[in-house]
Amino acid sequence: MDKLIEFTSKSWNSYAIIVIYKKSRFRILVEDLSEEAQKQLKDYDAGKYNISGTGYLIKFTIDPKSLHFNFNNYGIPVKLHEHKIVPTDYIKYKYNHRFGMREIHIQKNGFLVYCAPTGQGKTWFALSNIEGLSKQFDTLLYINLELSIDDIKNRCVEMDIDIPTNLYVSPLDSVPVIEEWCGDKGQVCFIVDNIDNLVGGGSDPFGAQLDFIKNLDRFLKDNNHHALVLTQLVKENNIQLLGKDGEINGPITSNILSGVKQLSYLSRTVFMTAFSAEIDSYVYKILKVGSAKIYES
Repeated sequence: MDKLIEFTSKSWNSYAIIVIYKKSRFRILVEDLSEEAQKQLKDYDAGKYNISGTGYLIKFTIDPKSLHFNFNNYGIPVKLHEHKIVPTDYIKYKYNHRFGMREIHIQKNGFLVYCAPTGQGKTWFALSNIEGLSKQFDTLLYINLELSIDDIKNRCVEMDIDIPTNLYVSPLDSVPVIEEWCGDKGQVCFIVDNIDNLVGGGSDPFGAQLDFIKNLDRFLKDNNHHALVLTQLVKENNIQLLGKDGEINGPITSNILSGVKQLSYLSRTVFMTAFSAEIDSYVYKILKVGSAKIYES
């Protein structure tokens, strides 16, 4: 039975490539690869790039013609003296503060974490910014780990959103597959809704989430892409989100995020919202500032 696999490689030359899948190493002759794959290997030097990719495992052998390569320089040492600094770009998000519309600007090459209690506006925030994000990027990919495609489109209709022509929806949860899909899509913005659903069983339920966010963060920063990552708050009854004034409590920090700690550590900024019955409005707080900038419209 054919099985689609994800592999890596750090070693190749004009004669052969060493493909690593799990703990196994496969030596594949370059002449057996597709013409496109052969050309790619000639264009990229081993030692300056790594490879992540996909292919088909047939019984105990990898089909050379099925291999697709994505090249990256993750972990490759760079001479700092020769490195050229790339000017910092910012992505604009809008939100309806009770005192009027505001914008939060987030550094582009990385991700913004947007968190809220269950059912209190995460998806609404993402969809309300769809049109604005579509004008700032060549492509949008909505990674729907919670809602179905019908749910997303119905909500867009209910919110009277003009659905952008460059918006795609898919439940992709593999960064190598995402990298492959992005190959011809230009600058991409990802919306991950909701990363809390990326969990598994066994002794390490958050292992998949940790691997995903670490690999996604590296991919974003190295390729100047961006992501909006939606997540829940820790479900603990003793946490008082709101104070007597109806605003988010001062002591609330990014430690309140559910899931892996790297979600906060690697993010550019962590932005929180919650509905305040005291003032009958949504209230907001930046739990991690990073490079974020707030503007009043």
